[in-house]
Amino acid sequence: MYSSRARQPRPREGWRGSSAPPTLRAMTIDRPVSFVTGASSGLGMGLALRFAAEGHAVALAARRVDRLDELVERIRAAGGTALACPCDVRDRDQVHAAVARAEAELGPVDLLIASAGVGKTTAAQNLDAADLEWILGVNVLGSAYAVEAVLPGMLARRRGHLVGIGSLAGYGGLPKTAAYSASKGALKNYFESLRLDLRGTGVAVTVITPGYVKTELTAKNAHPMPQLMELGDAVDVMTRAIQRRAPHCAFPRPLSTLTWLGQVFPRRLYDAVASGVRREKKE
Repeated sequence: MYSSRARQPRPREGWRGSSAPPTLRAMTIDRPVSFVTGASSGLGMGLALRFAAEGHAVALAARRVDRLDELVERIRAAGGTALACPCDVRDRDQVHAAVARAEAELGPVDLLIASAGVGKTTAAQNLDAADLEWILGVNVLGSAYAVEAVLPGMLARRRGHLVGIGSLAGYGGLPKTAAYSASKGALKNYFESLRLDLRGTGVAVTVITPGYVKTELTAKNAHPMPQLMELGDAVDVMTRAIQRRAPHCAFPRPLSTLTWLGQVFPRRLYDAVASGVRREKKE
């Protein structure tokens, strides 16, 4: 579990005990710093609120500036520390600039939660490669850019934690979700490979693959969503996994078990089961 007591104090920058108010960085001397992508809604917002409540200084990254500002005020009103770092995660330079701003104002990033994600129906009968490019850009490259920005510092300090938020949809193809399933499979494998490479460095890697959770993204689904979870319940599960620095967390258990079994099913059986789910999106 992250603890402010275990953290090495940072020098107080910009505050010498004068009558001037402390800077954000001075206020985060003994606080872990988290950088959360996709923080304007859904799982990213839920995790940002939870870790702020746990005592982290949180840097919030997303495109929707108004929502980030509202979230910053909400966290500060509850006594927490937060900083809005607007960026489009598809733009490598913007992501690096956002991380640089977070580290300049809050301090080195201890925890990266790569939660930015989008989805769209991509039926084979009406494919558009632009949809794949967009979804991979947000779900995969956006996470990779964030990792690229924070990892060198973590390695130099020999501590840190990278968290990738995937999906159970990344374990196999599903009808009309070719782009989304491919992106979440790529994200899962990317972070798992990082975990192997980073053994013994002090940098932990956690891959989280939730099932259906009530968010703006799933609100667009018209197809059945078995074992749909409330956002708060999902955040509870993910927070525990992150605090344990678990290598992997898949939930809810019944659906994740079925998903795992799907990987070992004969392909004809898998196709019959997976194809039986009608998947549409609300307009």
